[in-house]
Amino acid sequence: MQPGRKTRFVLGALVAVGLSPMTVEGSAAGAPAGAVLAPAAVVPPPGDPAVLRPGALVPPAPARAASVDTVFSFAVMPDTQDEVVSSDPRMAKRISWLVQNRARLDLRWVLHSGDLQNWDTPGHEQFATTSTRLSALTTAGLPFLAAPGNHDTAAVCPGGSACPGAPTSVTLRDTTTWNAYYPPSRFGMQGVYEAGKSDNGWRTFSAGGLRWLVLDLELWPRAGVVSWARSVVATHPHHNVIVVTHAFLTSTGTVSTSTGGYGATSPKVLWAALDDYPNVVMVFSGHVGQVINSSIAARGVDGHKVATFLQAMHARYTNPVRIVTVDVVKRTLRTQIRSNYDASKPVGRQDVVTIHPYTSTITNMRWVR
Repeated sequence: MQPGRKTRFVLGALVAVGLSPMTVEGSAAGAPAGAVLAPAAVVPPPGDPAVLRPGALVPPAPARAASVDTVFSFAVMPDTQDEVVSSDPRMAKRISWLVQNRARLDLRWVLHSGDLQNWDTPGHEQFATTSTRLSALTTAGLPFLAAPGNHDTAAVCPGGSACPGAPTSVTLRDTTTWNAYYPPSRFGMQGVYEAGKSDNGWRTFSAGGLRWLVLDLELWPRAGVVSWARSVVATHPHHNVIVVTHAFLTSTGTVSTSTGGYGATSPKVLWAALDDYPNVVMVFSGHVGQVINSSIAARGVDGHKVATFLQAMHARYTNPVRIVTVDVVKRTLRTQIRSNYDASKPVGRQDVVTIHPYTSTITNMRWVR
């Protein structure tokens, strides 16, 4: 949800394409913490096979051994900002269910599309509570990545309104508490936009015989972040890219053209920067209270299908979570939103499994190899 105050921000400095620093956290990539790597140019030299050109088909990858494990799942949490009271058991029960059902679902990772907390306080109680609950995923060895929402920044003060004393466009980028509880090392990030900050970062996985890259991006990203995101996508041509950012789709399923009144760029700008790369295959977002399962055609040479999902139920009583099942051979994404707790029921009868009416299957997906 957006805070009440909306102040437009004029970006002071734009980072040109290919000039944004790409930093790698030492714990994830074997480099010294904060080491700055020279990024590959978004427009590569002629014949360079390591960098993907916008609109180009992905060149064949080296032969890989066939995998019999061609079906797997991952989970995506919606806005959980209303579950942060320490006495509220919904998040703990959701996480417990994911851990207990990890083998049955062949669950490989868990994502969160932002607004983990509702607002910060001097004692950081909400961050502490949420962080402790999420630690059960780490204990179970289940990878977890999250993109910050506006409620996870200094833009929102107690009560849910914009914090006074500074432009919201400035406080939106103050993620000091976020990074104290969710540093890049906690997400296992292999690359970040800014050293020591997980606001924008990526991590790779292998599943279903394919390579995957989860790209977490800040809300209404700065122009430099958009350019950096393009370089990450371009330099991983054989990875299927999953983008996670707090705001992307509107409640009607279209790509948003709004910056919320205080962001830097709109989701439409981000999409225009990424839609000509053939390895972008999914986008997850939250922010607006709705559930959407849809797809849009990319602008690239093959016009491939990109699955776009919105999950921001702002549930009052249940603890919904999206399960996405990937079938590499059938080229499908099956998604279901379910919960295992309902606080509206009488005490003693609140552990209720609910399959919410948003189950769907997206067909004719195209993966890169």
